[in-house]
Amino acid sequence: MSAPVVAQMRDSLLTLDQVHQRLQATEPLSTDMVNGDRKITFKLDPGWETSLDTTEGTEAVGAVMRIDGTDHRMTKDAAIQAATQVGMSAAYVKKTPGALIENHLNYHYGAGLDGDEYKVLSVGENIAAFTRPNVVPFSNLQLLDNAVEGICARYGANAEILADYKFMNTLQQTDIRLIVPEQDRIIANSGMSDVPENATDLWSAGIHLTNSLIGKKQTAVEAYLFRWWCTNGCTTTMDEAGVWSRRVDGQEEDVYAWARDSVESVLGGLEHRFDQVQALTALDVRGNTADVLKDIYSQYEVPVSQRETIRAEMMDADTLTMYTIMQAITRSANLEGMDPRRADKLMRIGGDIPSAVFDTLKAKVWREGNSAQPASQNPYEIVSI
Repeated sequence: MSAPVVAQMRDSLLTLDQVHQRLQATEPLSTDMVNGDRKITFKLDPGWETSLDTTEGTEAVGAVMRIDGTDHRMTKDAAIQAATQVGMSAAYVKKTPGALIENHLNYHYGAGLDGDEYKVLSVGENIAAFTRPNVVPFSNLQLLDNAVEGICARYGANAEILADYKFMNTLQQTDIRLIVPEQDRIIANSGMSDVPENATDLWSAGIHLTNSLIGKKQTAVEAYLFRWWCTNGCTTTMDEAGVWSRRVDGQEEDVYAWARDSVESVLGGLEHRFDQVQALTALDVRGNTADVLKDIYSQYEVPVSQRETIRAEMMDADTLTMYTIMQAITRSANLEGMDPRRADKLMRIGGDIPSAVFDTLKAKVWREGNSAQPASQNPYEIVSI
């Protein structure tokens, strides 16, 4: 391991204890069912909507739900979900005075359920979410613990595990990107200007764990490659990657063991993925950079604002290779204030580049570091996300 860069960047990452602490904002969950047989009313504080844009989804807001005479404070996510379940959009709720939203909620939940039923999920004293009655939450804490078990089973019980600061945890979606510093790979001849003279371009292996406590996203275990300089990384889908289907694979009984086994499978295929990243350094795109970027923007529907960010990241590049482009895209995900969902998409685009093909009139770039002749057939199809 290149100790200097790891020591320099380590403080920007999260420990497992810090990850556990953050996950406890949404766990443990208790459940209750509400339907037409329950006495339900809502009370929203005057002006409550003015704080929604600056409040985290897991934080309590000026909204109370009374169930059979007992008051429960609601989080921002829960209050908005209660409204969307009966037809109000989140955008409408955020710009409408609380008194009007309160009347709507009391009308629909007080007398209009007519056989409808919802599961109410609470963290401590606060209602945290409304879900469909058949949703079974998969615990992020248990998924994390099993993912850690899988990492330790492969690399040893004393393996150090950190987490990327690009971290998301709401009832709707949780993204945890685990990093194993000792499992490193040097990318040779990368030509990156952010790597100091006489230093190495160091990467480490990792795991990207995705979950949704209310079933809005699939539970998945994927490979995560972390670059220590600039602390950018990418999520890469592999044949060994695991996605848990609630309909096909089942519910809570088996998902945690599956997470542990999937981690071991994913880690076993990472060396080949690092080989593909290394190959990008040999793909010179000088003269064709604009065409390659145009293909990427088109295939992945990259917003104009993020295109400008990527262009700015490439301005100081000493070399122009597919590796340079990959780093410009994934470094853009680090920008302060970047929406976590957009950051996730950028990291996934970066993770696709080592095994995808961008075929334009002026440039054909094939995987494994080979440049094709203009008349050659393109044997690969780009995999969109």
